[in-house]
Amino acid sequence: MSSRTAPRFSTRELQAAAAAPEAGRFSSTITHTETTAAVAEGTQPVRDEPDGIIGGARFLTATSTVSPGSTPLVRVRAANAGAGASTIALALADAADLAGLRTRVLDAAAPVWSGLLGATVTELGAADGWRRGRRGAGVLLDRVEKSIQVAEEVPSPRSVHGVDLTVLDAGWSMRELAAAPTTWVATTPAQVEVPVTRPHGLALSQTEAAPAHLEDHLNADRVVVVVVGASRWSDRKFATAGHLLRTLHLREGVLFAPLPAAKAMPGLGPDPLPKQLTTPSQRLLERITTITGPLTASRTCKKRRHT
Repeated sequence: MSSRTAPRFSTRELQAAAAAPEAGRFSSTITHTETTAAVAEGTQPVRDEPDGIIGGARFLTATSTVSPGSTPLVRVRAANAGAGASTIALALADAADLAGLRTRVLDAAAPVWSGLLGATVTELGAADGWRRGRRGAGVLLDRVEKSIQVAEEVPSPRSVHGVDLTVLDAGWSMRELAAAPTTWVATTPAQVEVPVTRPHGLALSQTEAAPAHLEDHLNADRVVVVVVGASRWSDRKFATAGHLLRTLHLREGVLFAPLPAAKAMPGLGPDPLPKQLTTPSQRLLERITTITGPLTASRTCKKRRHT
């Protein structure tokens, strides 16, 4: 007998599962795709969740097969300590929700360091090392359930289908990710990389120490830097900016979240984020869609394929 802990389901999930056979929403086979490129929708399906209402949000699950890379993945990471990466990741998900996009946030931080522990409105249970919750009309938030010590211990993501965008809050410093070269958190291909930094000398210099693979993304215009605590670029404030930031600035790849520099980032609870964050996150979403293309494309393709 397997010692694996049986997954827990919410009441809504059980009700939807019971209704699925009658509606003809089931699959006779489950296939597994062992590739890091499938992280956007989960690398190892836990179960084939039926098409229906999950915690109040609708997610299409017409098949249990995980399709590699079918959902755009945006990786948000802190370029320096205290940059506010989790805040930007959550603000991006909220902006996508307001735009009618179904979004999954993967919070890869160890629970003790997570900034998103209290960000859900409804808890949906835990399975395979992840605790899932809902926020807004169409945001699923997956957080690491158990205590971990290094990034390589972050479990493979749970399966989910029918999302338009996956936002990965890397949750570990660039130095910690560099020391864990095999973790999916760092190696999974992302359509857009979003380093988050602050507008002062040390933070800007640490931003330049970004992983080498960001250079390839930079050349392909797939890096968007968010500067928290500044409203615009000024030669005086960004005098210490290096090649990465200056190149991105010329390409309009630097965005700003103009919070007062001395003000602490707000606590991330279930309530909507302040307007100071929602407006910049909407601009970030617009920038991302210029890179990925329309984020509803994958949903449209799935509907046509299973009609």
